[in-house]
Amino acid sequence: MAQKDLRTYRRRGVTRESGYHTCDNTTGGECLITRAERYVCDEDSVTFVFKRSSIDMVELFERGISIIAFGGYIFSEKKATVLLEMQYSYEGQRYIFSHNREKTIEAGNWSNIGMHIEQIINMDSQIFDVIINMTIIGQRGNILDFVSFDFDVVSKEEFKNTSCEKSFYQKTDLHIPYLYYLRTDLPVDFYLISQQKFIKGKQIVLKSCNRCGRYLPINIYDELKTLSFSLHCKKRAPCVHSTFRAYKIENIARLNSDDLFGLKIEDDKVVSYYGHQLECKACKKFFVNAPLNPQRNPQQFKEDGLRRRAIEVLVNSLLERNLIHFEFEHRTKKEFSQFIWEKFDRRCFKCGPDSEPIALEDMALDHTMPLAYLYRLDETATCLCSSHNSQKSDHFPVDYYSEEELVRLSSITGLPLEQLCKKEVNQQVLDLLIKNVVWFYDEFLMTPDYQKVRDGIRTADKINDSLKRIIAGKVDLVEQYRKEKGRYPQSVTIK
Repeated sequence: MAQKDLRTYRRRGVTRESGYHTCDNTTGGECLITRAERYVCDEDSVTFVFKRSSIDMVELFERGISIIAFGGYIFSEKKATVLLEMQYSYEGQRYIFSHNREKTIEAGNWSNIGMHIEQIINMDSQIFDVIINMTIIGQRGNILDFVSFDFDVVSKEEFKNTSCEKSFYQKTDLHIPYLYYLRTDLPVDFYLISQQKFIKGKQIVLKSCNRCGRYLPINIYDELKTLSFSLHCKKRAPCVHSTFRAYKIENIARLNSDDLFGLKIEDDKVVSYYGHQLECKACKKFFVNAPLNPQRNPQQFKEDGLRRRAIEVLVNSLLERNLIHFEFEHRTKKEFSQFIWEKFDRRCFKCGPDSEPIALEDMALDHTMPLAYLYRLDETATCLCSSHNSQKSDHFPVDYYSEEELVRLSSITGLPLEQLCKKEVNQQVLDLLIKNVVWFYDEFLMTPDYQKVRDGIRTADKINDSLKRIIAGKVDLVEQYRKEKGRYPQSVTIK
């Protein structure tokens, strides 16, 4: 952070927006179809230089700071690396900042990039000669597509007081660039001063947010790799909720058949397979989750962890295994977490082999194959940083990693590439669950903690519902129990 001693700049007035306010102009059910701007690389490395002569600063979070931000979305045909640098002059001093970590862009998909710098406001209220150097390192002949790039100070009204401050700094890297609330309708060369020339590029769908009113990109051809909106029916696809699955094309009168090619169109609407939330991830973070989370009591947070641990215990019980940490330490006299950390060369796998090492206490142990689909945590676990662990969540590896990453992950973990590319429930554990269905309902779910009712819902019902979602179409556990016992189980609520 750039800093001087004196701070006398007067703060602007603030207006508080309700956490439940929605935009008057958009419903979340509209979209624009546009073309990204394409650049064909004539060298292995190319630097795009953006410049603004001056920018007015805006004080945020009642802390006398202003945040200068840059970001957008890139599609690269080949794997590439992005390096960002920001520089500007303030009160006679030149500041130069490099992003603390290079961004790897996977081949054949959209990636979101960005950076921001905090500047303490002293006497002056402007910064001058603001320059962004965006260097993309890859291969000569690589094709890059750009959309929704802008750089400016963060000026959203709700960020001027302290109500959103805590949320802004929580897992910030996961929400770049959309948490900046910059413009998304500018051409990439709007502030460009380097000499690159662009042509018409890939088709891209920008969906509206029902809270901030922005049109932000969605990854319509690879929806599981989300960009600016979370999915609506990720585990129950296809989405059948009209409000979330189909988006009215606002600019359809200006489009031709090429612009619509490859999209599923119904009644002048783009149709999504999984559906998307009505609010963008930023608005959901600041104006949905943040207001709701304080209303959740410690018991409810405990319940979420209890449900996940229940699946872990269930899987281990069916396999007649102990938790891997105990098993591994008993067998090797070594700590399991440290074993995985060193196995991955003390680096987050997703950040890449050239990234900075992470501390052992900062590592997140990922199941590799998701626990939600009944895969046990074992010695095939993956070392991730907390940000990428949150991103991966319950994704299957094939839905989160590139082909090159999957090959490397197979080499490190020992899991066959074929398995890493599968998207199915752990059949071995499911077969054991079916075989032990009476034990599951009459003993496992009768555990006192699972029988507790919180907010009108029994924890056992939540565990049972989680299983129903992942094995839908394979077996009905309750009916399987009824066939064996001649009645329905008492441990869950039968509707």
